[in-house]
Amino acid sequence: MPEDVKERAFEPFFTTKQAGRGTGLGLSTVYGFARQSQGAVGIDSTPGHGTTLSLILPQPPAVPRDAAEHDATAAAVPPGLRVLLVEDDGEVRAVARRYLTDLGCSVTACASGEEALRHLRDLEDPAGGGPLPHLPHLLLSDIALGAGMRGTELASTVHQAWPDVAVLLMSGFSAELLSSGPDNALDWELLPKPYERAALARAIGKALNR
Repeated sequence: MPEDVKERAFEPFFTTKQAGRGTGLGLSTVYGFARQSQGAVGIDSTPGHGTTLSLILPQPPAVPRDAAEHDATAAAVPPGLRVLLVEDDGEVRAVARRYLTDLGCSVTACASGEEALRHLRDLEDPAGGGPLPHLPHLLLSDIALGAGMRGTELASTVHQAWPDVAVLLMSGFSAELLSSGPDNALDWELLPKPYERAALARAIGKALNR
């Protein structure tokens, strides 16, 4: 990479590819993962020779499994909480759904913001009598949802149409990158990726109390 490209390599949505061939989210996701893990990323690149990325992560302290499990179950996640999960990555969606199920939640999973909105509108009474009782209590959405609607846009739409639905956003980007982007993700409770079940439980409790 030339110097001007290398200096912007970790910016969200910056890409040297042609339109429609890349989102510019790959290296910014790596950067966000490293920062949230209290680590760092080094980049060494010379035009015509190649690029080397160095991911430096701290070794986590040993935590007894029983303590982690207790932390998760101690969080205030109401039994039977109805969660609308929106995640475009199938494998990540499956893991999040398993965590939520383990926490006693009832989960509806969608792969895009557009699919989530269709689901919510299907729940409304066609006679105009208002939303049905099984409206979700919580929207849990990734911010970067592929080429479609972003999670921040989905959160704003849901908040305006269904203000009783709590919102929790997820992202692999660092907080400072999100706050400088086109949407202010810090308007909502934010869960950094990657996360464990205990962290998800704590974040759900904060979102419900917000």
